[in-house]
Amino acid sequence: MTNFIKPHNEQWKTEFKDLKTILLEALKGFDLDIQHVGSTAIPGLSAKPILDIDIIINNKKSIGEISSSLEKMGYIPKGEQGIPGRFAFRQSNDRTPETNNNKQWQQHHLYVCLADSLALKNHLLFRDALLKDKKLVEQYSTLKTNLIKEKGMTRTKYAAQKTNFIVAVLSTLGLTEAELSQIEHANL
Repeated sequence: MTNFIKPHNEQWKTEFKDLKTILLEALKGFDLDIQHVGSTAIPGLSAKPILDIDIIINNKKSIGEISSSLEKMGYIPKGEQGIPGRFAFRQSNDRTPETNNNKQWQQHHLYVCLADSLALKNHLLFRDALLKDKKLVEQYSTLKTNLIKEKGMTRTKYAAQKTNFIVAVLSTLGLTEAELSQIEHANL
């Protein structure tokens, strides 16, 4: 399998900050927060070089207006995709979000998440656990590296096989069995 996992790159943090600035400007007037989640947010962790960004909102009624603003920037709405409270958006091309300087952006996945959604809770708890524990980062990095070396590994299998590790970590952070089951199901 082609190695789609790359060593951590400090540029990922810079790219997130630049994207956050653009998004905050485009979405000013909305009550929201923007967080860098996923493996690219963790120093020292190997990752697919695709940023995961969560736009956190309290009011579900604002999703329509936010979606319209994101579409004007070149994002394509993908809906909840079976994960309640998490609305996915994809770049229409590498110039999304569209800016005056026609910047080429790193590939990223953008999600608008309700503040009380399990998807957001999952992202933030797992990210924060990794940020607090270098040993956990090493274990996760080793797992990811070993998975991509397996014969016949695909991105779909890779994502599914990481789920046991993620659920095991989340089980120590106060999530209920029902929540863990939902997260496991969403990742398969």
